[in-house]
Amino acid sequence: MRLDRLSGVHQGALAGSGAVEAMWGWMPVIPAGTSFGAYFGHTLADAKDGRPIPFAVTRLSGCAFAGVVAYLEVSRTHRRLRIGYQWHPEDMRGGAAAAATALALISRAKTCRIRRIEYLIDEENIAAIKSAERIGASREGVLSSHMRAAKGTWANMALYSLVDLQIRTAMALLQERVRALRLA
Repeated sequence: MRLDRLSGVHQGALAGSGAVEAMWGWMPVIPAGTSFGAYFGHTLADAKDGRPIPFAVTRLSGCAFAGVVAYLEVSRTHRRLRIGYQWHPEDMRGGAAAAATALALISRAKTCRIRRIEYLIDEENIAAIKSAERIGASREGVLSSHMRAAKGTWANMALYSLVDLQIRTAMALLQERVRALRLA
């Protein structure tokens, strides 16, 4: 998988991918409105300050669009970031594509000397919680009614993290998972 900084070039692929419908329930309300165009424009505008860094995921074999993901709340001073908004087409979920994307994100963060990686996950998003737990992320607690979602509900957000040695362990687990899935 290749991570490319999200730009206007990716808008068409993303709009036609099914990501919008799949992620809608988990997206936070934004001041600009709740349309795809509003979210896409808001994402690119926010990315200019470097705190969120959105990526388009591209499959290396065939260069096909393979999803989206972002670094959020990037703090170079405190060497931490949050990984969020990860989405892959249904046929790529739970397989080598998802594991390779997670590995690319965590590896890039480690290369940039990040010491703490966070995941803030809606408690109702069981698949995302299982994914974080599978790579060894520690559950640190729950932020009650932390975010108003685009679907109109208030979300309780579970906070997970990988710190120092956990980052290296997660990378090793993901490397092995990618290797095993490619051999299967």
